[in-house]
Amino acid sequence: AKSIYHQNYLNSFESVIKVLGNQLHNDVHFLWGLSKDFGASGFRCAILYTQNKQLLQSLANLNMFASVSNPMQMIIAEILVDDRFIDGFFEGARNQLAYSYDICVRKLEEMVVPYVPTQAGLCIYIDFSGLLPEPTFAGEQKFASLIQDVAKVVMTPGQCQHDHKPGMFRLCYTWVTPEVLEIAMERLSYVVLKIRRNHWDNLLSGNWKNEFISQSTSRVLRLSSANLSDLAHYNSS
Repeated sequence: AKSIYHQNYLNSFESVIKVLGNQLHNDVHFLWGLSKDFGASGFRCAILYTQNKQLLQSLANLNMFASVSNPMQMIIAEILVDDRFIDGFFEGARNQLAYSYDICVRKLEEMVVPYVPTQAGLCIYIDFSGLLPEPTFAGEQKFASLIQDVAKVVMTPGQCQHDHKPGMFRLCYTWVTPEVLEIAMERLSYVVLKIRRNHWDNLLSGNWKNEFISQSTSRVLRLSSANLSDLAHYNSS
């Protein structure tokens, strides 16, 4: 809800609880934590709302092992009652989300790689199926390994997310700074270009893997669009 950064959709979020009229029955559960909206995964605090009595009974047995400590409860309570901080924090977070998302999609469009447009969230879903050595999950793994080993960019393969189509990847653009994201996308672009220009049998060997990091990084330093002054555009919009 607090990760919506598109101006036209800021007030469009509706909880599943509202959509279903609070009739969740046994199969729908509402889970929210501080990890995503607040970027505070280290707090280890989340909320589960469910009407499944069996699930509640099962979790009750785990409470003594997974309860939130009293000091952490005090810290979280202090944060959540500070309306001024909350408003400012989420405004800044939305601006930074939009900025990083723009870096990501601009580079994907330059690469002519399909993706699923979003208005919220921390990740983008990308279709690299046209670049696989073969249209299988084995080909997906080869592609993922090449990107990770050479470009040093880690993406979540679609198979890990139960996607039926090989070549779909989730890329999280919020885990790093805009400067690092710019370099990562430049490296990804370089490898994509190499895949399109070379046969896959030739990609796992050759000097290009040793040369590409310095070349792609130097290009970023010359042409980088990750100018932090651009963030003022998002802050004022």
